[in-house]
Amino acid sequence: MRTLVIFDFDGTLVNTITDVALCFNEALRQCGYPTHPLERFDRFVGGDLETVVSRMLPPEERRESAIDAVKTIYRQLYLQSEKPNTKPYPGVMELLREMKARGYKLAVNSNKGQVLLDDMVNKMFPTAFFDAVVGYQEGKPSKPEPYGVDEICRLCGCTRADAVYVGDGDSDVATAVRAEIPCVFVTWGQGANKKRTEPNVLACVDSAEELKRVLFC
Repeated sequence: MRTLVIFDFDGTLVNTITDVALCFNEALRQCGYPTHPLERFDRFVGGDLETVVSRMLPPEERRESAIDAVKTIYRQLYLQSEKPNTKPYPGVMELLREMKARGYKLAVNSNKGQVLLDDMVNKMFPTAFFDAVVGYQEGKPSKPEPYGVDEICRLCGCTRADAVYVGDGDSDVATAVRAEIPCVFVTWGQGANKKRTEPNVLACVDSAEELKRVLFC
């Protein structure tokens, strides 16, 4: 049985897409670029911030200076935002409570900046569910590199052999592949209408209840 469960944050534990999209659109507007309908943002998110911003820009504007300008304004807007539309997905809180009661070690691995991720985890999950929270740190590899997985294992006193990864995006599956650990793919968040055929994907699940059955088997 795997005793360490590593969760992606955005789109897996917490529905952040609406507030993320609103802040990105405002950053694009301030920089003079076209904005996008909210329902299109599922196509943009996933990967590091530079990659996400590049996807939103017109092809002829995907230069480093433009990406940096949008990225900087977005970070300021998102940090200051009250994030009124952001909340855990249905059943997630109950799942985490039961897993802690059963003795699992729980962790978060995200490409969100470390300071922002720590703040959001503390606000969204006031109970101390997580044994480790690893976000993006300047100068450290981001997902899908397995740096975060290894750092979480170190902090939790575990090895990769103890771990399973839970996420909703291509970068989550790729992270698990590179770390050589199994993955459970959730079909909410960015994972809507996707089927995974990678050999390390244990299951694709549609609800927290179904995720619990897979993790507890």
